[in-house]
Amino acid sequence: MRRDHADYFCTIEEGIKGKRAVQWRLVDEIAPNSKLEARVAERAKEFAAASRRNGNGKGIALTPLTRKIDDNGIRYGLVGVDIDRVQRIATISIQAPEAPPPADIDGMIAAGASFWPLQVARELDDAILHLRINELETAMLVFKSHGDRAHVLACDAFLEANKAHWLVNEVRQYWKRCSSASTLPRARW
Repeated sequence: MRRDHADYFCTIEEGIKGKRAVQWRLVDEIAPNSKLEARVAERAKEFAAASRRNGNGKGIALTPLTRKIDDNGIRYGLVGVDIDRVQRIATISIQAPEAPPPADIDGMIAAGASFWPLQVARELDDAILHLRINELETAMLVFKSHGDRAHVLACDAFLEANKAHWLVNEVRQYWKRCSSASTLPRARW
């Protein structure tokens, strides 16, 4: 925003009228209240049609996570969290897959919500959210990994090789959200 526009904008109580807001590029466009919902729906369809993440094809039904909470932590299928409240440390353990990834996208879809990268991302996301909301005294997260590193690298290679597929892209984006939520570096297996 230009400095003179910012100064003017900040000094007037009534704000900026629609046409001027468009000229100053404060908003993309304006619409009267009577046409707002229709315009929002129209723009949403335009953005969805232009998106690379169009979602064409078969998806995966996300089943509820299996989670057991006790006094010492949380247990999932592939992720475990041990909470030491005295030292204010939560240790998150991630289990590597027991088998290599499927050979193709159809195998990934057949695996469903138990596809290792998807299941771990969902469990890790849930664990981090639980810690942030329910364990406010936790000061440090420690990540540990267990299992065969070759299977993890094979899963990573599968995701990289198929990144153009919409569902693989969604799994990759989910991992980015999880890792940024916890400032999780790439795990060492």
